[in-house]
Amino acid sequence: MESDNEGSSERLRSVRREGGRVSSKSIVGYVSSSSVRTDVLASVVADRQSMAGLIEAIDASESAVYNAVGDLERKGLVESLDDGLEATGSGRLVADLLEQQENLCRLLDDDYWRTHDVSALPRRFRLRLTELAGANVFHASDTDPHAVVREVSERVERAGTSVDIVTPIYQAEYEAVMPDDPDARLVVDTTVALEALDRIEDPEAARQWEETPVRVLDIDVGIGVTENEIMLSLPTIDGQYDSRTEVLATDDRAMEWGRDLFEYYWDRATPNEAFIAEHFA
Repeated sequence: MESDNEGSSERLRSVRREGGRVSSKSIVGYVSSSSVRTDVLASVVADRQSMAGLIEAIDASESAVYNAVGDLERKGLVESLDDGLEATGSGRLVADLLEQQENLCRLLDDDYWRTHDVSALPRRFRLRLTELAGANVFHASDTDPHAVVREVSERVERAGTSVDIVTPIYQAEYEAVMPDDPDARLVVDTTVALEALDRIEDPEAARQWEETPVRVLDIDVGIGVTENEIMLSLPTIDGQYDSRTEVLATDDRAMEWGRDLFEYYWDRATPNEAFIAEHFA
């Protein structure tokens, strides 16, 4: 009687011989069109697998698992080694993209993304928006329209001195809770900064924060980054600032996205001292 491994190898060879021509659809579409192929690829990407392990782990018939493995091997996404099945580099890339697609579907469950202008974000960050798949959208109710301003203010205040803020608007409540500390950083929209400077005559009076570094930039996006959460505000499709919704996230991927976005704006902004000097020149 042949061993289980020998039988498995023979069945795999049979699948490869009988499979015929693989669909000409895109490789990602081809894999995602079958839940068994998708599950097999994800399982093999997570860890090297034996056929017996796959059959036990995947919720499908034995023949369906064999067919899926054969399909993935023909596509160059999975390869059979002496000690099991392993994903190729191509297989890992496809699995990553499938995960992104799943995260995008999670993101789009909230209508926020339909009504707000994601084009206000730099393209590199739009391409990474699936990193916010675990975010929640805080909505103010009609009976409490200021709930978002209050919520954001409380979160900034709780963060202490370590907070990075980008703001496209002037909001007295946000100004009141912005810490004056070298560990904090603030990027203000150019229009907001100019309106503030137009109200004063003495350049020294423009320096509201003694310790907090401040920079100025043309921006439409609001973002707050603390040690353990991000707060994001995008303009609506018609270009209006929305004070009644806020995207909130705390997981590691979202935090990395938020930190990177803040640094993007910070690096391109003009230091407040230079901006004031130019205004009063």
